[in-house]
Amino acid sequence: MLFLNYLSNVLQRQENKMAKEKYSVDKSDIQVNQNKIKVLQLIRNEKKITRAEIIRLSGLSAPTVTRIVENLVQLKLIQTDGIGSSVGGRPPQLIRFQSKENYVIGIDLGATYIRSALSNLDGEFIFEIHVSTNLKKGFDGVMEQVGELIEKLSERARQKSLTLWGIGIAVCGMVNKKSGIVEYSPIFGWKNVNLQEALAKYTNLKIALGNVTHLIALGELLYGVGKDYKNFISINLGYGIGSGIIIDGKLFGGVDGIAGEIGHIVVDKHSKRQGLEGITGTLEAVASGYGLADIARERAGSDPESILYPIIREDIDAKKVFDAAKNGDRLANEIIDEVAGFLSIGIDTLIKLFNTECIVLSGGLVQNGDVLTEKIRTEVKNYSMSAISRSVPILTSGFGENAALMGSFSLILERILLMESL
Repeated sequence: MLFLNYLSNVLQRQENKMAKEKYSVDKSDIQVNQNKIKVLQLIRNEKKITRAEIIRLSGLSAPTVTRIVENLVQLKLIQTDGIGSSVGGRPPQLIRFQSKENYVIGIDLGATYIRSALSNLDGEFIFEIHVSTNLKKGFDGVMEQVGELIEKLSERARQKSLTLWGIGIAVCGMVNKKSGIVEYSPIFGWKNVNLQEALAKYTNLKIALGNVTHLIALGELLYGVGKDYKNFISINLGYGIGSGIIIDGKLFGGVDGIAGEIGHIVVDKHSKRQGLEGITGTLEAVASGYGLADIARERAGSDPESILYPIIREDIDAKKVFDAAKNGDRLANEIIDEVAGFLSIGIDTLIKLFNTECIVLSGGLVQNGDVLTEKIRTEVKNYSMSAISRSVPILTSGFGENAALMGSFSLILERILLMESL
């Protein structure tokens, strides 16, 4: 019995020793990867930089920086590019991120159009293809459309001998960040669909996808207002409504990756209007592209003086309402005022909850001119707390209709910068 106890203690000590050694190795590997990420992001942010500047800004030792730089050169993510200035001695070599030599495919999967592009890591489009979304063919039919676009763009990349890092897809729906499953898309009518699995037969490239508004926010962080702000909220005002939240330079997704669904919060409990998610009085129901069009179709029938009255039987959409408002139509302006009021309530709520630096608006509704944006700015200002002196600027995205595509590119760029699966 004593011998068995002794043997058990010996085995336990060996197991503890092995566990400590494994923990030490794992911890070391994590630190090495974190150092690589720090150096790669520093090089990308600084455009061109010397090794001495990397050492100074990163706080890493010269040997460590040298090893990391050599590894990143082998991965073809960075390269030497010219000679820097010198105050004496040998002039230093400049290092830059190889953004123009590496490429991605981006897909903006919308209910009306599927927009796709081949781009370098600077977000510069090389080739674009846009097609109308064939919703009547269901999920499989839409996946066939996306797959054909991927094949065409991949072939163009092969013809030009371009290095492709992956495919980013921005989709209107709630994407589970752990599984990659689109759990729910009221606009498409999808529940628990696996895009990555469905598209695997069209490509060997890695496919990453995310909620369109989250990716628009990520695109702003990496390509747009992220140069000036690290805490902001991007709000997509289009056919539907959603928000992407950036906190300390990182996208906040919540537990499952579906945070920011502002379109589905109730802003008018007395409203009888139902959003596509089935809830009445939501922000989408009373202020989205489809909500605005529904309101216009209903009210135009009882207003013969409105520009919208003669086209009731036609397909009234948000753009036609905005066009009528620009021509002085009273009904159209009343509807836009109501929409701006509800949107302002939602935006003000986000500002007060997150104490953000700025709001960035994108989507079809803000591309119809400044009228809506100016109304929102005025309303939000009226709601602001007088005790807080700092006003929150409400900006519009500089990417226009390409905001979602820039977001799809940014999804792959982010993975590269975080050294994920490289």
